[in-house]
Amino acid sequence: MPEDRIIMPFSASGKGNVIRGAFGTTLRHLCCANRYSGDCSICDIRQECVYQIIFDPVEPYGPKRMKNIPRGFIVKPPLNNETEYTIERPFVFDMVLIGRIMEYIPWIVVPLNELGRLGIGKERGRFTLKEILKIGAEGETTKVYDSKTGTFSDSNEPITGRQILKKADEIKTREITLEFLTPTRIRFNPEGKKGESVIIKRPEFHHILRRLRDRISTLCLAYLGAPMDMDFRGIVERAKDVRVLDMDIRWVDAKRISRTQFNHSGGHAVHDKSGFVGKITFEGDLKEFLPLLVLGEYIHVGEDAVFGSGWYKIDCIERKNL
Repeated sequence: MPEDRIIMPFSASGKGNVIRGAFGTTLRHLCCANRYSGDCSICDIRQECVYQIIFDPVEPYGPKRMKNIPRGFIVKPPLNNETEYTIERPFVFDMVLIGRIMEYIPWIVVPLNELGRLGIGKERGRFTLKEILKIGAEGETTKVYDSKTGTFSDSNEPITGRQILKKADEIKTREITLEFLTPTRIRFNPEGKKGESVIIKRPEFHHILRRLRDRISTLCLAYLGAPMDMDFRGIVERAKDVRVLDMDIRWVDAKRISRTQFNHSGGHAVHDKSGFVGKITFEGDLKEFLPLLVLGEYIHVGEDAVFGSGWYKIDCIERKNL
């Protein structure tokens, strides 16, 4: 609940940048023993550090063969175009936690409480963390944290694979529309050669499916302790048979200035977060792919998912209210 006026960027992408960055900075300030040096690689306890586990995971927290361990949380920023939040218009956002990261819910709450004291956004607007609600697979909510009592509930039941499969089974159609709500940036390497990935601006179904397959697989390895049991090559080959019926998308240019990374000139590094938004309708034998697509609604697809990029929802005749 805002105590001051909170000024945020116009776009959902910009809001995601602010939320993720402010959360990470505050978490590190609270729990990192090496925060003043800025170099986590020289810290003797980095493998047990909560900041590293949540925000900047390193081996051997994940499997050793994983070069880049994805973060186990996803920010889902407000999709409205509001830039000013007040007590009459509270600032609300969602955060998805993956697997074992759910064990660290108190370490999500404590930085947010501290961030409320310090302020967020352009004018460092202060706020009070009123409550945290857990949203279940069917949209039901359970209170996880109540600021009035300062207590956590023990309701930490995750959304299960069985629930994802049930949702997927409810979709009985050969035609679906994916609506991309935030800029989605997907790379594709047609020849599989190092350094030859290209940005896809008008994706085919298999482009999206590839990135979902890879993202879900790495998250399973890092946070659930087991790989996915699937035909990795075959599913992509079969995805090529799904065709585009209609495409109404546009390219959105967006950039992110890093506060912790620097370029060769010593200035803050600038990362390209451009991507497509809009709707794409696909047609084909979709049954095999639907569980991955449904899971992707929660975990997003493509680059910078942790910031809220690559957020889409499924729209179809049988199921309008996922």
